[in-house]
Amino acid sequence: MTWVPPYAIDVCRARLEESFGGMGMKHGLTHIGLQFWRPSLKGQIKLVDDFKPINHSTIINFRKWGNIHDIRVLLCIYNGTREGWKWNLAKNAFGSHRKQFIQALVAETVRLKLDGVDIDFEGKGKLEIDKKAFVRFIMELSLALKAKGKELTVDSFAYKWNAPNQGWWKWLLPYVDALHVMGYSETGSKSTSWRSYDFLKAAAGKYSSKLLIGVPSHASNWEKASVQEHLEWITKDPSVGLAIWDAQLKDSRWKTKEIWQTISKIRQGVNYNDAGFPAISSEENQEVKLKN
Repeated sequence: MTWVPPYAIDVCRARLEESFGGMGMKHGLTHIGLQFWRPSLKGQIKLVDDFKPINHSTIINFRKWGNIHDIRVLLCIYNGTREGWKWNLAKNAFGSHRKQFIQALVAETVRLKLDGVDIDFEGKGKLEIDKKAFVRFIMELSLALKAKGKELTVDSFAYKWNAPNQGWWKWLLPYVDALHVMGYSETGSKSTSWRSYDFLKAAAGKYSSKLLIGVPSHASNWEKASVQEHLEWITKDPSVGLAIWDAQLKDSRWKTKEIWQTISKIRQGVNYNDAGFPAISSEENQEVKLKN
């Protein structure tokens, strides 16, 4: 999966169409997230208006591109503002206006004929007090989306800091189709301890097939390895997936035939479920009840 941020729509659209020696993003992606929405104060959702205006045709053009190339297009809602990432904006939506917020997300996804929702709410600091409300929101949103044949993904920090984080995974993973690990340049295939891809996989346990490991498309080397080495680790382990931030592909190494050949192998080598993400057994997909 990759994302189209609201400040780089034209660049990303051109990149999605680009060919790198006969290979391109259309050969490797299964999903794109349109990071075009944020919550409103009344539990509704609204299009981001901080950059170039986003309208209905902008969204539909991406959806049509996805349909042509069998790539699913998700409504990505985030809590970033011009002043920074505002956790209280997200908390107000998933906590104080949960039911209205869920209804708004599902209705917009259905109206625009998108394939699902990606929740990109990010908070700084210790926010454990909000975990239960966030998990309940994800549970109920998952049920509402599945009733409409849609999917749900969520973005999470890689370790124990900030929110949502790895300590929340055991409650979140049963209800999402995929979880994007926002480690990016801080985690790697040759890293040790919590920074390693092996550590992330182990932390997810039986749900490791729902992990999409985040990698930075603005860098060609990080954590003692090249982008190709990181991708090859994921290629050799079909139980995890790949999350690329973002579709701009700022580093030239990402705009090569070799890179997209490797990513296409990741797409081809995984047994995908109906939602287009790595499949898991029905036993692994049993719901986990929230503790009081």
